[in-house]
Amino acid sequence: MSQVVLPYGSEGRTNDFGKAGTDRAYRPADWAPWTAEVEPGVGACALSPKVLVCPGNGGAVTGLNAADGKEVWKVPARSGSEQSGPKYPAVVGDSVYVTDMDGVAVHGLADGEEKGRIPGPEGDWGVKHTDLVDGVLYSTYFGFREEGTGLVTAVRLRDRRQLWSAPLDGVPEELVVGAGKVLVTLGSEESLAFDAGTGGEPSRVREKCGTFVVHEKSGSVLCAGRADGSVVVLDARTMKPLHTLGGGGDRLKAGPAVGADGLVALIDGSDELIAYDLGSGRVRWRQSAEFADRVYLVGDRVVTTGPTVVMSYPASGPSGKSDVQRYQPNTPDGFPTPQSGGDALAAGGAVFLALPDGLVISGYLP
Repeated sequence: MSQVVLPYGSEGRTNDFGKAGTDRAYRPADWAPWTAEVEPGVGACALSPKVLVCPGNGGAVTGLNAADGKEVWKVPARSGSEQSGPKYPAVVGDSVYVTDMDGVAVHGLADGEEKGRIPGPEGDWGVKHTDLVDGVLYSTYFGFREEGTGLVTAVRLRDRRQLWSAPLDGVPEELVVGAGKVLVTLGSEESLAFDAGTGGEPSRVREKCGTFVVHEKSGSVLCAGRADGSVVVLDARTMKPLHTLGGGGDRLKAGPAVGADGLVALIDGSDELIAYDLGSGRVRWRQSAEFADRVYLVGDRVVTTGPTVVMSYPASGPSGKSDVQRYQPNTPDGFPTPQSGGDALAAGGAVFLALPDGLVISGYLP
């Protein structure tokens, strides 16, 4: 189970798959490119050595054979939870933990059989977002009856024990956990940073952030999702701004992704892929990136994905057309051309792309 590859790269949702993205040890045995149709609304998947776990709306989850894409097991949406979007597919040990409106369902990784359930918090709460770090599932909730209220909880999955919970003075929008912090956005005006181990009194982030990415090595926090398309790098300790990457235009189209070495990759509103240095804020290189709506770091490559194409660039910057690699997967006969991109996962030189139209594609990483 040390070969499990979780979505969004390393902790802090860096979208950096690092060594696992290219190391053949992480590629499923007997793997070959494949395409599988699943329920529309599929979210980011998690990869175990044999099963690709893909969540759907309302607590639904599908287990696909990671080598050939054939369905191994399927859990339907929980009644009454259909309007809840896909949540983080938390694979820990031989179990899959999927959150719905009634708590966390525990399923066997090999067969999908339900092994129990972790109750949700007491009261009238609806789950909003989840994130997993070091076997602890962090969740945010909004109040059904009391408008403008929220809750954040931390549950250790191996013994199903709640470590802490804390009220929120607003409705949570985004949740990102990394470098010992639990970051929660409350609308577009304010965000909170909790201690991941204890909760406690949160510090307030004064910058207007739509979402976060946490650089695990330095602890720096990248404040993204801003109206002007900029990314503000915040100090790991004080959460005060250090410098700003980009901005002055439309909202970001994709990213940022950040690597251990401090490379930050994003796609701006004008379809330009830009690589920055995290420490200094300087531009390392830039490249046109049409048809892309996601960006990732995989080994020594920057990878972009869109509804119908996967592109790969050297992390040091392309010096010519030969440095840019392209993979265009085929869609099944009769399946409409995908209109929007989805989340990708890289492992062992293969890419697993989950499109919300109801298609999961696995092919060679270009």
